[in-house]
Amino acid sequence: MPFDLLSRDWLPVRAGDTRSVVGLRELFASAHELTDIEASPPPAASGLWRVLTVIAARVTGLDDMTLPADEWSARQEKVLEGGRFDPEELRKYFGKLSGRFNLFDQYRPWLQDPRLRQECKGSSGINKLVMSRPAGNNQVWFNHATAFDPPPLPAEEAVFHLLTQLYYGPSGQCTPRTVAETSAGNSKAGPLRRTISFHPLGSTLFESLIAGIPPAYRYDRGGADLAPWETDELPNPLSVPPKPSGLGGVLTGRFQHAVLLEPSADENSVVNAWITWAWRNRELPADDPYLVYQQNKEGAYYARQADASRALWRDFDSLILEDVGDEGRRRPAVLAAVEDMRGTLLSTLQVRAFGFDQDGQTRDKEWTVGVTPALLALANETQVARAISQMRQAAETVERNLEWALRMVWEAINDPSNGDGKAQRRDIPKGPWPAQGAFRYWIRAEQIFWRRIRGRDFDSPVNDFLRLALNVYDEVTNSAGSLPRVKRAIELKRGLIFRQVPFTSRPQHA
Repeated sequence: MPFDLLSRDWLPVRAGDTRSVVGLRELFASAHELTDIEASPPPAASGLWRVLTVIAARVTGLDDMTLPADEWSARQEKVLEGGRFDPEELRKYFGKLSGRFNLFDQYRPWLQDPRLRQECKGSSGINKLVMSRPAGNNQVWFNHATAFDPPPLPAEEAVFHLLTQLYYGPSGQCTPRTVAETSAGNSKAGPLRRTISFHPLGSTLFESLIAGIPPAYRYDRGGADLAPWETDELPNPLSVPPKPSGLGGVLTGRFQHAVLLEPSADENSVVNAWITWAWRNRELPADDPYLVYQQNKEGAYYARQADASRALWRDFDSLILEDVGDEGRRRPAVLAAVEDMRGTLLSTLQVRAFGFDQDGQTRDKEWTVGVTPALLALANETQVARAISQMRQAAETVERNLEWALRMVWEAINDPSNGDGKAQRRDIPKGPWPAQGAFRYWIRAEQIFWRRIRGRDFDSPVNDFLRLALNVYDEVTNSAGSLPRVKRAIELKRGLIFRQVPFTSRPQHA
């Protein structure tokens, strides 16, 4: 039986406390009854939401780049008032693309290139497809699926790993591919590699999808607005990549990898894979509507990178302010657009973040997911939004000082030549205390942050963070002992917490 993503059950969904697995057709038909999608891993979910957004825009007419801003917003509001996707529009869209959602189609497998079987001398292996598996010369740590014993991958899981590769795949060496006279074995990074992606989250899947459609008129760049499954021909890998125009082009038309999955005889699992380069020419840039952009020293904007050690609340001001001054940050375009939904969803929308902490080439560190409270309406209160940003900056300033104080006291205590709390040697490592302090601080600082926002209390928040830092400083240094020179060093370095921090009075630590 063909693995048709429209009819086969592969998408895990939730309706309240009830969980089930559905295909794409049922997902859209019952989106108003479903609470959420429970896709994993998070990078795959990030890619999946972009794919679903393109389909949602197609069947609602919100992909029309010719609509001016006010007409586009009016159409979005009308769609929301309808409360569900139009069954007839769904039938027409999926009907005209019959066969294009077959995962293992001989000629047009979904989001894949069937030519790789002939153009690549060898395959990449199923382990290469799954980023959490060891491949090549990588060491075996958490998964023992070695190249000598690669277990098959269920087809429904393979879809998510396919999406992860296309959106977050590495740059550098890959399986060699030969097209005409051109042979190469290196690829560019996927369009979302190293990034953190922010998506509106409503009370139903329908609300989340409609709120997550960015204004199409922003992406009219003169190219064809087509998703890969909507094109009639496979792309020429030696030509110039198409302009990322429209929602189809921006969200699903910027892949830098070509992938092909080999199914088992019954098409219920994947037993092998080819992963290689998709283009040899330079890709054309485009701003993704779900990313935060910030300026470098030269004033150019680049996508904010994911950092697994950075809590989501520290980016909250980037979601409600058009321009965060301390880093020149620019909020995601899709969140700027939801401000117009004051009378519908704005007061109830949350934001979900999908992050993948990676380097630019092959090292994958950690993926993360987080959800903010339903506070996007604060974007309409500029003074409050600015106060929130200042509170976040105060928390970060205090934490940097805390880490510096803990580093300096560690050096002073562990310097044999130290007699008065001043380190004399320069070769002493910074020690474990700064990391211990940061871990303790950020967890409790988040509680202060949300408590003050909910209470609309923005009066001298730095004092709360200073008080917290003093307590953490005492907790971390408590294990140092009671020798006089140790106590002297601890007290001398405590004052570093107050460096360049505006405050009205020094708070007393508990």
